[in-house]
Amino acid sequence: MNSNPANDLKDTMWHFLKDGGQKENIPALKEYVYDLIKATTQKDAGQRGKAENIPWSHLDMIMFSIVCEATALVLSGRLDELECRDDNED
Repeated sequence: MNSNPANDLKDTMWHFLKDGGQKENIPALKEYVYDLIKATTQKDAGQRGKAENIPWSHLDMIMFSIVCEATALVLSGRLDELECRDDNED
């Protein structure tokens, strides 16, 4: 799918899902991705109580946060800007 179906909705309740309806937070997205990488590559499942380890019980929230931030990145239009810039460089 290449177009946002929410853009065709007339109900203002869904305005936050329309293109331009969100502001990206790239530092937060990077942090969540790095947390996911740390949690999945650490030697334990976070059950040893080390402060620097991430308990696997937090994985669902980390992944959901990545989904939310990635959605905001797409809706903000910044991802389109990057795609256009990459297409122009070829």
